[in-house]
Amino acid sequence: MTPDDDLPYRFGRSERRGLVVGWRPGQALAAAAAVGALLLGLGATAAPGVAAGVVSAILLAVVAVVPVRGRGIDEWAPVVACFLARPRRGALCAGAAVVDASGAAPAHLRWPDGTATCVAMLGGTGLRALSDEPRAVGEALAAWLRTLGAPGASARTTSLLTTTGPGVPPRDARWAGGGMAAAALVAVSSSDPVDVASELRAVGIDGVEPLGVPALESMLAARVAPTAGTILGCETVARWRLLEAPASVHAAFLVEEWPAGDVDEQALAALCVSRDRRTVALHLSVEELGRARERVATARTKAAADASIAEGGGFLASPRAALEHARDAERAAELAAGHGAVRLVGVIAIDAVDVLALEVAAARLVADAAGAGIRLRRCDGDHRRGVLSTVPGWCVP
Repeated sequence: MTPDDDLPYRFGRSERRGLVVGWRPGQALAAAAAVGALLLGLGATAAPGVAAGVVSAILLAVVAVVPVRGRGIDEWAPVVACFLARPRRGALCAGAAVVDASGAAPAHLRWPDGTATCVAMLGGTGLRALSDEPRAVGEALAAWLRTLGAPGASARTTSLLTTTGPGVPPRDARWAGGGMAAAALVAVSSSDPVDVASELRAVGIDGVEPLGVPALESMLAARVAPTAGTILGCETVARWRLLEAPASVHAAFLVEEWPAGDVDEQALAALCVSRDRRTVALHLSVEELGRARERVATARTKAAADASIAEGGGFLASPRAALEHARDAERAAELAAGHGAVRLVGVIAIDAVDVLALEVAAARLVADAAGAGIRLRRCDGDHRRGVLSTVPGWCVP
């Protein structure tokens, strides 16, 4: 993200997985197969061969250009295959365990691959309307994140999470509404436990509290309440449109497109103010500088090839493509000057008591995201991994 005065941040553009003229490899393959089928059909001597070739070409062209629920058929094929091949019943991650503090190592969540995740809770709301200095906290947090990309820094993944849900009414006024309950968390996953709270206090962020064993277990259990157990250990069933737990249902959404223009620190506030049980997870990992330079160079090369092909075909240049080209050039200059690169993935999960409440909450989430200039994609066929991605420390999808 790029600093400014009034609108200090800018999200990097989402990468297109295009190969030629913005087409994905599967898309280009289907288009090439359609042309081949049409040529074979037209070259056939018998009428059935001609008909078979034309029909095959039409079907392959549909696969190449017709989207289904916002995704190409070539993108749906591996999702369907994985959904059918993977186990759909059982615990999400039965091998994960909450480990108590020992010596200098704070309490943490230990994953089956040996990764340790430490979690700290931020004080304050972080919303400009409800807090005095949200920008100061954001800038201090950004300064801490920049240190993760310093030479010699250990490899780690940082997750910023916000949980929302219905509040609890006062004991002396049960007739009053409970409002909204929200919590902001910072999690760091590494090979060894990291004292997140101490690192955040060192950069000037006050009111940070590390989560001990009871708080970690409560955080994981609240996702599937009132069922006994945690979101990682209880029995679940993966459906195409959702994930079923014994007394709750869950759905995950991936952020497919971030706001296009310059934004301030309240860009995601619409997603973090709700009485629905939401978990908004942002996963950040520092990208190796050489790899980042190579990725940007590849993107610029593909964009230049696309522009050349479009110009040769007589198509007008797209304003969006021109904007992306300018931003890619700016990003290449920043990387050449030695600036770092951070990969950002956003996942949002909804927890509800039944399917009807889940769909209502999902509709509100999509509307809130659209108002913030964010495009979401529901993780149909892959809600197990999507929901797991909103647990602090799990692998980024």
